[in-house]
Amino acid sequence: MSREIRIDRLSGRSVYDSAGRKVGRIRELLGEIERPGSGEYVVREFHISTGGLLESLTGVQFARVFAERSGRRANRVVVDWRDLDLSNPERPLLRRPLAEIARPIPDR
Repeated sequence: MSREIRIDRLSGRSVYDSAGRKVGRIRELLGEIERPGSGEYVVREFHISTGGLLESLTGVQFARVFAERSGRRANRVVVDWRDLDLSNPERPLLRRPLAEIARPIPDR
C-alpha cells in the first residue's frame, strides 16, 4: 500500500526507537522516480543523523568536519524505508533497534 507524505513534514524530524528514546533526526531522503513522466517519487532510504546537540547548533557540515578533525566518524547512518514506521509522520519510529538496521553513509 502506498502513502503520500510531504517531504517537508519529515526532513529534520526526530526519530525514536520502540522504547520512545530519540535516536536522531532525518537529515536526507533518497528516492527515485516511480514511473518516468509521472512526477511521482518513492523514498528508498533515510539518512539519520545521530550527532546530537553539536550538529543541531552548528549544522551538518561543521559537525562532520569537527568529527573528522577530532578523529571521530560523523554520526550519520542509512536506514531502509521498510525500517521506519511513518504511520505518525510527526513522530517516526524505528521498527527494529538502530544497531541492527543502520549502515554507514558512504563517503561522497
